Amino acid sequence: MPATLIIVLSVVLAAAVIVGAVLLLVRGHTDDLARAEGDLANLALTLQERTDGILQSIEGVLRDLVERIPQASLRASEFDGFARSQATKAVLVGASCSLPQIVRIDLVNAQGRLVGTSNPRPMSDPIYLTGASYYQALSTDPALTSYLSEPMRIRTTGKKVLSLARRINDTEGNLLGIVVSTIDLSHFETLFKEHLRKPSSAVTLYRRDGIVLAHSPLSERALGRKIWKPDTPLQRMIAKNSPTLIRDVSWIDRQERLFALHPLANHPGGIAVSRTVAELMAGQRLEARVVGFIAYLMGVAVDTASLMGLRHVRTGILRAASESYLSRHDVLTRLPNRPFFIEELKRTYLASHRSGTDFALHLLDLNRFKDINDNHGHSAGDEIIQTVARRLRERVRKGDFIARIGGDEFAIIQRPVRGKQQVTDLVMAIQAAMKTPCTIGSTEMDVGLTAGIAIASSDGKTSTELMRAADVALFAAKSDADSSYRFYDPKIQDSRAERRAIEGALKTALDNREFELFYQPILDLATNRMWGCEALVRWKHATKGMIPPLQFIPTAEESGLIAPIGDWILEEACVTAMTWDRPLKVAVNLSPVQFKRRDVFASVTKALNLSGLPAHRLVLEITESVKLNDEATAALRRLKTLGVGISLDDFGTGYASMSYLRSFPFDKIKIDQSFVRGMMDSAGSRAIIKATIGLANDLKMSTTAEGVETHEQLNALRLAGASQAQGYLIAKPMPREALAAFMAEVEGLQKPARAIA
Repeated sequence: MPATLIIVLSVVLAAAVIVGAVLLLVRGHTDDLARAEGDLANLALTLQERTDGILQSIEGVLRDLVERIPQASLRASEFDGFARSQATKAVLVGASCSLPQIVRIDLVNAQGRLVGTSNPRPMSDPIYLTGASYYQALSTDPALTSYLSEPMRIRTTGKKVLSLARRINDTEGNLLGIVVSTIDLSHFETLFKEHLRKPSSAVTLYRRDGIVLAHSPLSERALGRKIWKPDTPLQRMIAKNSPTLIRDVSWIDRQERLFALHPLANHPGGIAVSRTVAELMAGQRLEARVVGFIAYLMGVAVDTASLMGLRHVRTGILRAASESYLSRHDVLTRLPNRPFFIEELKRTYLASHRSGTDFALHLLDLNRFKDINDNHGHSAGDEIIQTVARRLRERVRKGDFIARIGGDEFAIIQRPVRGKQQVTDLVMAIQAAMKTPCTIGSTEMDVGLTAGIAIASSDGKTSTELMRAADVALFAAKSDADSSYRFYDPKIQDSRAERRAIEGALKTALDNREFELFYQPILDLATNRMWGCEALVRWKHATKGMIPPLQFIPTAEESGLIAPIGDWILEEACVTAMTWDRPLKVAVNLSPVQFKRRDVFASVTKALNLSGLPAHRLVLEITESVKLNDEATAALRRLKTLGVGISLDDFGTGYASMSYLRSFPFDKIKIDQSFVRGMMDSAGSRAIIKATIGLANDLKMSTTAEGVETHEQLNALRLAGASQAQGYLIAKPMPREALAAFMAEVEGLQKPARAIA
């Protein structure tokens, strides 16, 4: 029996050692890969800043030369004489000697002839440079200020150069000439070579059209060729012109590489730093061999237990190896999970209390992660989570503890810390890492993180209190559009408690019919009579009085209560419209949540059937926050077949307005009140309003201008061709009974426009 026990313990111990070794290798490789990605991205940023600095210095020299040219008094016919003068020659020589990268500086006139140069040798025969790409670009495009040419080799010296040219205009904006600097590319090649640390590393300075301007290690066949093949991920990512990581086959050496791209800040080009995938995966192949050997040893241990008849030991080894790991780690990222994190937080808190050291707790939450899953699928979401996990790992120290504690939530125990600045440095490093978009397939996604931070020594007497403090700080940060992180402060009000209270009160309000609709009249500018009204919901609270929608609609949307509230609004608005003496129209706003949680078509048809309102008298208003996916678009098209009008609200305030107009044939565009309010003082607002009305006319849509408060605004909108106007000048929103009296008064007057105004 003792011998058997010794064997069992030996086998179990061997299994534990093997499993531990495997886990260390797996995590080690993941960390190595994450570090490699981080190193590439950081090197690309460093070289981008250095390269931009060089080009900006040269640009500054050219700009200074242009400022020395007396454009105000110089005609095109006088430019040649000015350029040939000894005084100008001296200026050009001095400028070319100001920076070591500059080989020479030339002046070219509007006809493409070289008329001035820093070259000490005198010009004999006329030299025309009309075939140079910088001349063709700058002479044909008045909007182009400077141009970065493709590289070339000077025959006489063998020196590799490129040109940075700047357009010279006269006072009327016509081309007076071009100042051209010839740049020695060896300075860039030397700079890049100094930063090559790995055998397969390469650095490329490229122009945005893909032309290779400089490359290291030296490759004669690369210069002037394109870094990518047509229609490849690398080409698409360069075209996007934003920092990213991408895997693609390089044309230069035909090997698959991991590229870190970083565009230049002030010129149409960028830096690509790369390593071959084969070199990056070399560690993984070694790891695979080691893991295979360990698996062989594991099999020997299990087989030994089986031969000895210790089947329960064999089963126990396998079960313990899997269950112990899986119960404490997240499968997707291989990070510790929430239970493991809670244990570690308690241990850290007790250890910190005993040793007198301090630590910080960071709770991290991905921004708009649900949208990524909804729009790109859960597989894309999983890749995003893995990328974020890798980037977080490479930012923390060995003593720190990082875990995935929820679907899109991470936690970091930063230990120890010696002051708030050290904590701030970590969160800023994490935010900087997340500025590089994540590339999923050929799609580039911006993924942000919000952080809530609590300090153990000041923000919690227990690990539970510390967790709550960080959670409150995280929620405060997510509620503040201008903040990506917040430290816990006892003054922070946890608005979630207030929101839960509002949510409960909203349920009661719906049951007790505390909601009321107000109606704001809309004036038809062609007939000067009422077109209809917009229905606006109010909450008549028992103790707080009338509550405006901005104070409760967001909570209603978050809780899902907007769906039944929206159904009631539709039905009440349609019923009220049927009581009007004239067949005026009624406009009702639809929330994005109603498209997600309700069959909008069913809700609208029910309201029309219950009230008997003709469909053409109902106008549904949506904003860009309603995503026009296939389902939403299909629902809106079905509503249009009924005769219901569809209006795009707050036009011009978002980024997707034009794409919305392409996606769906709206009946009306509502011009946001921010443009109407500024139209008398802002030429930009007037231009936007005029362009919107013109666009609507071309698309056979009507327009309603919101927020009209003065007669000047109203008259300007009439002249601009707006269809309708809405605002306090016409009438304020009013309850159903007051609206009936208002309509009777308006209809009884001979000049309704005067009464309405």
